[in-house]
Order: sequence, then structure tokens, then C-alpha cells
Amino acid sequence: MIKKKVFIIVAVAVVGLFLGIVIATNGPSPAHDSADHALPERDDHAEHDDLAEDGHDENAADKDHDDDGHGEQEGAAIQLDLEQIEQFGIKIDRAKPGKLEVWVSLSGEIAFNANRLAHIVPIAGGIVREVARDIGDNVVTGEVIAWLESTQLGQAKVEYLTRQAELSCCSMELVRAKDVHENTLKLLETLKSSPSLETLHQMNGSAMGMNRSLLVSAYAEFTFAQETYLREKDLFEKQISSQEDFLKAQSNFKKTDAQYTATQDSVNFEVRRDFLEAKRAQYLREIELKAAERILYVLGLSDEDIKGLTALAKSQSLPPAEKEDCNDPNCTECAVQAISNDQGISDTEVRKANEKLAWYPVRAPFTGTIIDKHITLGEVVGDDADIFVIADLSSVWVDLHVYQKDLVSIEKGQKIIVSTCETMPDVEGVISYVGPVVGQESRTALARVVLPNESGMLRPGLFVTAQVAVDDIDARVVVPKEAVQNLQGRKCVFIRDEHGFEPSYVVLGQSDNDYVEVTSGLDPGQQYVTKGAFELKAKIITSTLDSHAGHGH
Repeated sequence: MIKKKVFIIVAVAVVGLFLGIVIATNGPSPAHDSADHALPERDDHAEHDDLAEDGHDENAADKDHDDDGHGEQEGAAIQLDLEQIEQFGIKIDRAKPGKLEVWVSLSGEIAFNANRLAHIVPIAGGIVREVARDIGDNVVTGEVIAWLESTQLGQAKVEYLTRQAELSCCSMELVRAKDVHENTLKLLETLKSSPSLETLHQMNGSAMGMNRSLLVSAYAEFTFAQETYLREKDLFEKQISSQEDFLKAQSNFKKTDAQYTATQDSVNFEVRRDFLEAKRAQYLREIELKAAERILYVLGLSDEDIKGLTALAKSQSLPPAEKEDCNDPNCTECAVQAISNDQGISDTEVRKANEKLAWYPVRAPFTGTIIDKHITLGEVVGDDADIFVIADLSSVWVDLHVYQKDLVSIEKGQKIIVSTCETMPDVEGVISYVGPVVGQESRTALARVVLPNESGMLRPGLFVTAQVAVDDIDARVVVPKEAVQNLQGRKCVFIRDEHGFEPSYVVLGQSDNDYVEVTSGLDPGQQYVTKGAFELKAKIITSTLDSHAGHGH
């Protein structure tokens, strides 16, 4: 082994000596020749090495560039001044805990408010004489929507007119009975003072009927018999007249006195009885008139209708009996007659009223819209016919189907958001009723919401979906849903730090209609973009594309 090493050393030394001799013999070469011959050989190897190294570096640079590009899209920061922030509508807030509402989704449909829905049925059957409104027309409370002619109503009106006429005519009897009663009592009171016949003649203008003649006649006979008796008594005491004449005069006086007293009592009794009888008869007629009026109310007539009928009754009352003109302005009998003669309506109106005496109006019970109609001109309808359906669409019901799994969560008073379609805004309401039973076929319970519908956009029959807030939970960080964006298939929010705005990828938890929980990627207290996140995302993507173009890609 030692001999082999010695041999190698000796060989190297010999080669070196040989090369030295060759160089010494040929001498040094010119610079140009050296560059032409020595350098090319070295440069070939060096150039190969340099190409290899440059190629390696270039690949590495490409790789680094690709890495930088990906990093720019995933975690690039962008600087914005205040003017740009305002231009993009960016709003910034600090992340903080919050509560999230837990919602249950239900389906259902809009229905009529049954408390404001009316099926119009005629009070009495009859012939349709006029139809004033059609389907879709809006009506107000009390508006006439049709006219019917009813035999039953016509008979009721005739009965009312008859009772009204009787009451009007017989009221004069009561007034006369009252006058007779008062005047007769006044005459009886006057007779107590033994007035002269001349004084009695002055009471001829007072209404007393036969009572005056009876009383005055009896009083005159009594006065004559009394005077005869007193004269005969005086003559008999002076023994001028016979006892027989005195006794005869005395007997006649007692007889006329008894007759006069009896006449007074009889007239007093009869005049009081007649007055009470007249009042009782008038009271009964008033009761009969009131009964006839109640029948008209039962048949659907209003106060205005009955007032018009009363005016018609006055216009057709019988003319008063002919009598001598009375010039006394305080005469109550004349006043009653004047009222009876005041027709109140013209002859033309009376004629039209008589022609349509059996007509009666069908009126709208409240303000609403006619949604159905089953009535035509000239047909005969019964008192059970459903001729109109009127609905007040200013409010509607939303009937929701609650499945068994959600029954424990749905309660009266819960807040609810109702959605109909994309073109209509959502409507908020409160559950007003939860059904106590579950349907046999649907296996769902009913939950009802009453919604205002002044615009008329909530049409009965539309299908709806509803979100019911049934609970709320505490979350570590909650952000508005619009703050969360999708960047390269991952959810992120844009935070603001010393580098500017940059995306922070987050993991989301539960959510409600407006907010979502962030379980990681955003800590409480960090500043993040609440509004304008989409515009900021577009700005970052645009900046990333520009940076790729700068690398020559």
C-alpha cells in the first residue's frame, strides 16, 4: 500500500516536471491568442454552468412570483384614504358579542279577515228591481247596493201607514176630549157660585159638547124651582098663599135640586171617563204604531227610511171635517189640524213613494269591497239567498301551518316576518292565535297573524312563508350578513389594521335574518367593515389582477 502511494506521488511529480519543460520551451503566448484559445474552452464550461444556474434561479423566481400572487389574493392589504372610504360607502365598527334570534320557518296563505267578511242575505224574499253595484266595487257603510220588491214588506208598510193615519186622526179626538173635560170642570166650578144666566151665556164659545146644555138646563130648572119655593114660602108665612101651594113648590124645589145634583155628578163622571178613555185609546194606537214600526226595522229599514214613510203618512192623512172658521190663535184643535194638513213632500214624491211602496234597499253593512255576487235583475230571491259577499280588505289573516316538531316553539304574541314574493317587501306581525287542535289530514295546527293591508297588496289566496322568532342565543362575535363576503370559495370579513384593509377568513356559526355568528377569524374589539364590503372586495380583486399584469403574465 505504501509502495502504491509512493508511486502515485512520483507520477504526479514527473507529469508536473514535463509540463514545466513544455511551457519553458514554447514561451508565453500573445494575449489575443490566449483569449482565442484558452478562454473559449473555459467559457464553454462556464457558460453551461451559468445557464444552469440562471435556469434554476428563473424557476425559483417564477415559483416565488406565483407564491406572491396567491398571497396577494388571500391576505393582500389595500390602503384607502378618507375620500375613497367615503366614495365606496365603507362603514367600520368594532367586533363585539351579541344575541342571535332563533327562527322557525312556516308556510301558509293569506285569507280574508272573517271578522270583516259579510254574506248579504235579504231580510225578506222578493223580486230584484235594481242592482246598483258589481264585483270589485268599493262600498261604504249604509250604501244601497240593490233594491228588492217584497210583498211582505209592502204589507208591513201599509200597516204602518194605517196606524200612523189613525194616530194622526184620533189625536184630535184626544185634544177635543181634553178641552171638553177642562171646560166642563170649569163650568161646574162656576155653577157652585150660583151665577146668573147671563154669566153662563158668556161661556158659549167653550167646547163642552152636550155637557153644557145638560148642566145649564138643570141649573135653570133648579134656579126657577128655588125661586118659586122661596116666594111661596114667604107668601105662606104671611098667610097670603095656601099651604097646598107652598108644599107643592117645596116638593118641586127638592125634586129639581136632586136632579141638578145628579146631573152635576153624572156630567162630572162622564167627562172624566171620556177623557181617560180617549187617552187610553190614544196610548193603544201609539203602541200599535210602534209595533208596526218595529216590524219595519226587522225587515231592514233604517231610521231615514221610516222618517220618509212618516212624511208619506202625513201627506195622505184624511182632511179634517168641515167646521166653522176658528179665529182663536191658541186653539189646540186647530193646531193639530194644521199639523195634519202639512204634507211635507210634493205630490210627485208621494206618487213615486206609492209606486215603490213595496221596495226595500239592500245596504252594505260596512266599508269594503264586493268580492262575490249572486243576483240579477228581475229574478226572484228568497230570504235565504246569498246575494252579495263583502270583505273589508284593509286587514287580512295569514293562516300558517305549524308542524308537530314546531308546536312547542310557537306561541301567541311571538314576532313574525311574512314573505310573499321577491317583488313585495316583507311584512312584520305578531301571532294572535294558535289553534288548540291538529288537523286530521294535514297533521298541522293553525297559527294566525292579523296584518294591516291598506295598500291592498296582500291578496287573499297568496301563498306565503313566515319566519317566527322562537328564541335567542348569546354569540361571541356577531356581524351583519352583508359584512361577510366570499373570496376564492372561502368566507371572509375585511378587517382594518396598520396595513390597511385586508380579508380575514372566518368560520361562521348560527345566523338570523340580519346577523351571523363568527366563531373564529375575528376577535372582539377588532375593526372590521360593516358596510361596503362588496365594493372593497371588488377593489382588492382589481388590484390583484393589476399586479399580475405587472409581472408580465
